[in-house]
Amino acid sequence: MSERLTKDVVIDAAVAIVESEGLEALSMRALCEKLDVAVTSIYWHVGNKEAILDALVDRMRSTIVTSTPTGRTPEQRIVSTAKSILAALEAHGGLVGVAHQRGRLAVVFAPARRQLAIEFASAGLRGVRLADATNAMLHYVAAHCITIGVISRSPDQHPSVDLWPDGAPIDRAAVRRLQDEPDAERLFDVGLAALTKGLIARK
Repeated sequence: MSERLTKDVVIDAAVAIVESEGLEALSMRALCEKLDVAVTSIYWHVGNKEAILDALVDRMRSTIVTSTPTGRTPEQRIVSTAKSILAALEAHGGLVGVAHQRGRLAVVFAPARRQLAIEFASAGLRGVRLADATNAMLHYVAAHCITIGVISRSPDQHPSVDLWPDGAPIDRAAVRRLQDEPDAERLFDVGLAALTKGLIARK
């Protein structure tokens, strides 16, 4: 294995450990066992555990915005960027924890913040409105991801609640939707579209 060992191979293994077992499971011994190499090989290719953690942060930074935004309008490209960020967080959320622990969240989210700022600027926003719109969008995406993570770790919830046992004051279609378990993916899209429109609307 040592003849084929590279920095990327070591970091791939570290990512796999963090995302399957958690950050606390990542150690030089765990990496050695996973790669079937001596610790000196890991030191040679990457360095000590601190260097590995820094490399994990760099990996997350490089994946946070993985593609060029799609769409003909700034609004479409903002939505595209937001969905790309969400996909990266869902795929590599464990690495965000590493960045948080090392005080480097701003570094990880820099590419996403830059891309969103570019698109909001192309929609005509400037100054404080541009900064607020960019940060609000990042906050929305991150908050959604955290919420979904909490829900996924929670015990099963009662699937339906009778909100109006004495008769609904609103239409039946809405009542059925409100009493069922919310569709998280649909709600993200609905909120994303509304937030984007509201942020770029002219006053």
